[in-house]
Amino acid sequence: MTAEPGRTLVCRPAGSAEELRAHYAIREEAFVREQGLFAESDVDEFDDDPGTLHIVAICQPAGDVVGAVRCFRRPDGTWFGGRLAVAGGYRGTRLRVAPALVKTAEDEVRRRGARVFLAYIQPQNVRFFEHVGWVGIGETVEYAGVPHRLMRAGWSEEPGEGA
Repeated sequence: MTAEPGRTLVCRPAGSAEELRAHYAIREEAFVREQGLFAESDVDEFDDDPGTLHIVAICQPAGDVVGAVRCFRRPDGTWFGGRLAVAGGYRGTRLRVAPALVKTAEDEVRRRGARVFLAYIQPQNVRFFEHVGWVGIGETVEYAGVPHRLMRAGWSEEPGEGA
Protein backbone atom coordinates (compact mmCIF):
# COMPACT_ATOMS: atom_id res chain seq x y z
CA MET A 1 0.00 0.00 0.00
CA THR A 2 1.60 3.26 -1.05
CA ALA A 3 0.84 5.98 1.45
CA GLU A 4 3.63 8.55 1.15
CA PRO A 5 5.87 9.29 -1.84
CA GLY A 6 8.56 6.67 -1.99
CA ARG A 7 7.41 4.88 1.17
CA THR A 8 5.15 1.88 1.60
CA LEU A 9 3.98 -0.10 4.58
CA VAL A 10 4.03 -3.88 4.89
CA CYS A 11 2.29 -5.53 7.86
CA ARG A 12 2.78 -9.22 8.65
CA PRO A 13 3.83 -11.59 11.42
CA ALA A 14 7.45 -11.03 12.45
CA GLY A 15 9.63 -13.10 10.17
CA SER A 16 12.98 -12.95 11.95
CA ALA A 17 14.56 -12.61 15.37
CA GLU A 18 15.51 -9.03 14.43
CA GLU A 19 11.90 -8.13 13.59
CA LEU A 20 10.72 -9.73 16.84
CA ARG A 21 13.27 -7.70 18.84
CA ALA A 22 12.02 -4.54 17.12
CA HIS A 23 8.41 -5.55 17.90
CA TYR A 24 9.25 -5.81 21.62
CA ALA A 25 11.27 -2.56 21.56
CA ILE A 26 8.31 -0.59 20.16
CA ARG A 27 6.01 -2.07 22.81
CA GLU A 28 8.51 -1.29 25.57
CA GLU A 29 8.81 2.31 24.42
CA ALA A 30 5.01 2.75 24.40
CA PHE A 31 3.87 0.79 27.43
CA VAL A 32 6.84 0.97 29.81
CA ARG A 33 8.60 4.25 29.05
CA GLU A 34 5.82 6.50 27.71
CA GLN A 35 2.71 5.27 29.52
CA GLY A 36 4.32 3.69 32.58
CA LEU A 37 1.82 0.81 32.55
CA PHE A 38 4.54 -1.68 33.41
CA ALA A 39 7.59 -1.18 35.59
CA GLU A 40 10.19 -3.01 33.52
CA SER A 41 8.57 -5.00 30.72
CA ASP A 42 5.18 -5.58 29.13
CA VAL A 43 6.13 -9.13 28.12
CA ASP A 44 3.93 -11.78 29.73
CA GLU A 45 3.01 -15.45 29.44
CA PHE A 46 1.14 -14.90 26.17
CA ASP A 47 4.33 -13.77 24.46
CA ASP A 48 5.95 -17.13 25.28
CA ASP A 49 3.15 -19.13 23.64
CA PRO A 50 4.30 -20.43 20.23
CA GLY A 51 0.81 -19.75 18.85
CA THR A 52 0.99 -16.03 19.62
CA LEU A 53 1.22 -13.76 16.59
CA HIS A 54 3.69 -10.90 16.85
CA ILE A 55 2.71 -8.67 13.95
CA VAL A 56 4.99 -5.90 12.71
CA ALA A 57 4.53 -2.91 10.44
CA ILE A 58 7.58 -2.39 8.24
CA CYS A 59 8.23 0.88 6.42
CA GLN A 60 9.80 0.25 3.02
CA PRO A 61 12.18 0.75 1.37
CA ALA A 62 14.33 1.15 4.51
CA GLY A 63 12.87 -1.95 6.21
CA ASP A 64 12.36 -0.24 9.57
CA VAL A 65 9.86 -1.83 11.96
CA VAL A 66 7.55 1.04 12.90
CA GLY A 67 4.61 -0.68 14.60
CA ALA A 68 3.59 -3.77 16.53
CA VAL A 69 0.53 -5.66 17.69
CA ARG A 70 0.15 -9.02 19.42
CA CYS A 71 -2.63 -11.60 18.99
CA PHE A 72 -3.12 -14.75 21.02
CA ARG A 73 -5.71 -17.50 21.30
CA ARG A 74 -7.22 -18.53 24.61
CA PRO A 75 -8.01 -22.22 25.24
CA ASP A 76 -11.73 -21.56 24.60
CA GLY A 77 -10.89 -20.44 21.04
CA THR A 78 -11.32 -16.71 21.66
CA TRP A 79 -8.62 -14.57 20.08
CA PHE A 80 -7.38 -11.39 21.77
CA GLY A 81 -5.44 -8.55 20.25
CA GLY A 82 -3.33 -6.23 22.29
CA ARG A 83 -0.16 -4.23 22.77
CA LEU A 84 -0.87 -2.17 19.65
CA ALA A 85 1.94 0.38 19.41
CA VAL A 86 3.36 2.67 16.75
CA ALA A 87 6.85 4.18 16.87
CA GLY A 88 6.71 7.86 17.82
CA GLY A 89 7.81 9.30 14.49
CA TYR A 90 5.17 7.31 12.61
CA ARG A 91 2.05 8.16 14.60
CA GLY A 92 -0.50 10.14 12.65
CA THR A 93 1.39 9.90 9.35
CA ARG A 94 -0.14 9.16 5.99
CA LEU A 95 1.22 5.64 6.30
CA ARG A 96 -1.69 4.99 8.70
CA VAL A 97 0.28 2.41 10.66
CA ALA A 98 -2.28 1.67 13.41
CA PRO A 99 -5.22 0.98 11.04
CA ALA A 100 -2.97 -1.22 8.90
CA LEU A 101 -1.88 -3.22 11.96
CA VAL A 102 -5.49 -3.69 13.11
CA LYS A 103 -6.56 -4.88 9.65
CA THR A 104 -3.61 -7.26 9.42
CA ALA A 105 -4.36 -8.64 12.90
CA GLU A 106 -7.98 -9.23 11.90
CA ASP A 107 -6.94 -10.93 8.65
CA GLU A 108 -4.37 -13.13 10.38
CA VAL A 109 -6.69 -14.38 13.13
CA ARG A 110 -9.52 -14.98 10.66
CA ARG A 111 -7.10 -16.98 8.51
CA ARG A 112 -6.52 -19.10 11.61
CA GLY A 113 -10.24 -19.72 12.09
CA ALA A 114 -11.12 -17.03 14.63
CA ARG A 115 -14.81 -16.45 15.19
CA VAL A 116 -14.37 -14.22 18.23
CA PHE A 117 -11.72 -11.48 18.28
CA LEU A 118 -11.58 -9.14 21.28
CA ALA A 119 -9.33 -6.50 22.77
CA TYR A 120 -9.22 -4.40 25.92
CA ILE A 121 -8.86 -0.79 24.78
CA GLN A 122 -7.79 2.28 26.76
CA PRO A 123 -10.53 4.96 26.77
CA GLN A 124 -8.55 7.44 24.66
CA ASN A 125 -8.33 4.82 21.89
CA VAL A 126 -11.98 3.69 21.81
CA ARG A 127 -12.94 6.20 19.08
CA PHE A 128 -10.12 4.98 16.86
CA PHE A 129 -11.31 1.39 17.22
CA GLU A 130 -14.90 2.40 16.55
CA HIS A 131 -13.66 4.19 13.42
CA VAL A 132 -12.06 0.95 12.15
CA GLY A 133 -15.26 -0.99 12.81
CA TRP A 134 -14.91 -2.32 16.34
CA VAL A 135 -17.83 -2.45 18.78
CA GLY A 136 -17.73 -1.87 22.54
CA ILE A 137 -19.09 -4.65 24.72
CA GLY A 138 -19.21 -5.21 28.45
CA GLU A 139 -18.17 -2.90 31.22
CA THR A 140 -14.98 -0.92 31.58
CA VAL A 141 -12.42 -2.80 33.68
CA GLU A 142 -9.14 -1.84 35.29
CA TYR A 143 -5.94 -3.28 33.83
CA ALA A 144 -2.44 -2.25 34.94
CA GLY A 145 -4.10 0.55 36.91
CA VAL A 146 -5.82 2.03 33.85
CA PRO A 147 -9.43 1.67 32.67
CA HIS A 148 -9.91 -0.47 29.56
CA ARG A 149 -13.03 -1.13 27.48
CA LEU A 150 -13.67 -4.59 26.06
CA MET A 151 -14.30 -4.36 22.32
CA ARG A 152 -14.79 -6.84 19.48
CA ALA A 153 -14.00 -6.67 15.79
CA GLY A 154 -17.10 -5.77 13.77
CA TRP A 155 -17.16 -9.19 12.08
CA SER A 156 -16.57 -11.04 15.34
CA GLU A 157 -19.25 -13.05 17.06
CA GLU A 158 -20.17 -11.98 20.56
CA PRO A 159 -18.20 -13.91 23.19
CA GLY A 160 -20.00 -17.15 23.99
CA GLU A 161 -22.00 -17.26 20.72
CA GLY A 162 -21.91 -20.51 18.82
CA ALA A 163 -19.73 -22.18 21.42
